[in-house]
This record gives sequence, structure tokens and C-alpha cells, in this order.
Amino acid sequence: MTDLAVSPSAGGHSPQNAITRGSWVYRHGHHLLLLPPLVILSLGFLLPITLLLSRSVFDPTFTLAHYLRLFAVPAYVKIFLFSFETALITTALTLVLAYPYAYALTLVAPRWSALLIAFVLLPYWTNVLVRCYSWMLILQTKGLLNTALIDWLDLPIRPLPLMFNFVGVVVGMVHYLLPPMVLILYSVMRGIDLGLVRAAEGLGAPPLRAFWRIFVPLSLPGVRAACVLIFILSLGFFVTPALLGGREDVTIAMVIDTQFTETLNWGFGSALASVLLAITLAGLLLYYRLGERKALAV
Repeated sequence: MTDLAVSPSAGGHSPQNAITRGSWVYRHGHHLLLLPPLVILSLGFLLPITLLLSRSVFDPTFTLAHYLRLFAVPAYVKIFLFSFETALITTALTLVLAYPYAYALTLVAPRWSALLIAFVLLPYWTNVLVRCYSWMLILQTKGLLNTALIDWLDLPIRPLPLMFNFVGVVVGMVHYLLPPMVLILYSVMRGIDLGLVRAAEGLGAPPLRAFWRIFVPLSLPGVRAACVLIFILSLGFFVTPALLGGREDVTIAMVIDTQFTETLNWGFGSALASVLLAITLAGLLLYYRLGERKALAV
């Protein structure tokens, strides 16, 4: 009998071709795993952003009137400045409260750190509306805090104005943003070798000086990352300022919502959102550039 051989030119699949195809899949097939998230990001982020940018300059035809109105009217510039001021103050207060808490998490036993983390996350799992209404019960004129100060402690003072003003906005925002700040700081701090601080103390440095000169510089990357994230989140706050703030406590997110839902001025609302997005991206770019320069300097 004559041995039959399958020729590749005859349309058959030789083992060599099969191995070649298999090796390509083996070497490049993992890139296919990127397709689902890329599709989701394109449809859920890039496409809406593109439509938003196009609507800001094509409403109904090409025009820059919406951007000119934004910078020509002083009220909108004032709202932007107020939003930045609120975000900066919120970020600073959140950092002041979260840093010692995160540092304490690195010092206690693992079982206690898990309990303390649970205390931080428990409010974070509550709906933002529920938290805002809870703060209303605490901060209002006849709320829990004023009742405790005036009726229980019998202090000769008037009820403190803690709600429907800037104080209420900051309190609500700090309460909401405290958990992510704590978690980011703790994720960095737990990687710092506390033996370095104890070694500095053993060489004669006071505990506070050893903490300031050793531990704090090592935790600065986490501080920068956490502050950038909290600042960006603060810029886009809407619910908390709307419920706990007053008439003058208007953020840019509230104006954008008004343009889209009440006045139906989609072109101007898209321009406001585009400027806010550009400012946010510029802040992120500046943060990364500063981080790269510092790394090169080291």
C-alpha cells in the first residue's frame, strides 16, 4: 500500500500550522482579555465624554458662546472658586482626621485593626441620602448637638447655626470622604517598617521627632494619592451641598444638574461639565508630573 500524506497546499492542516496557530494564541491570546473592559470603558465613559464635548460646541451649530458665557458671567467664576475652596477645605480636614486614625491601625493588633476598619466602613455602606438626613437630625437648631449643649449641659448660648450653611456642607462631605482617605493611608502605612522609627528612638531621638522625621516622609506618597482622590471627589459633590448647604453654598455640580434637568440648556451644561473635566485632568497631570520630578530628584 502507498502511504497517504496530506499536503498543506491541498487544503489540509499540517501539525506545524496547528502548532503555529497555537503558539500565537499562547503568546498573544491574553491580549484578548483586554477587549471586554475596553468595550465597557468605551461605551460607558469615552462615548458619553465625546458626546458631552461635542454638545458643548455644537448646540445646535458650531459655537463657542457657551464657553464665553461661562467666563464672562462673574457668578459662574465665583461658583467655580467656591467649589475649589470647598474641595480644598474638605480634603485638608479629612486628612487631619484620617492620618492619626490610619496610623493607629498600624499599631494595634490585627483583630483590633479589623474592628476599627469596620467602624470606618460601616457608615460608608449607608446611602448618602440617609447620612445627610441623619446629619440634619444632629445639626439642626433643635437637633441632637444643640439640645446636648443647651438643655443637657445648660450652657448659656443660643443654638449654633450648623446646618443650611458652609459648616453643614463641610461636615457632610468630610463624613462621606473619611473612609476612602483612611483606607488609602492605611494601605501605605502598613508597608512602612516601624522598626525604623524604633531605631531612631533607640539612637536618642524623641518619639515625636522620630515619627516626624522617619514615618511621615515615608507615608507622603499615600498622602499625595489620597489627597488627589479626595479633592477630585469633592469637586463633583452634589447631594450633600444640596441638602445641607444654604442658598449661597452652590457648587458647580449643582449648576450642571440645574442646566440639564431644569433649564434644559444642554449646551451650556455640557460646557460647564467639560471645563470641570479639563480642570480635573489638569490637576491629575500636575500631580503625576510633580511625582516624577521628585522621583528623579531622589
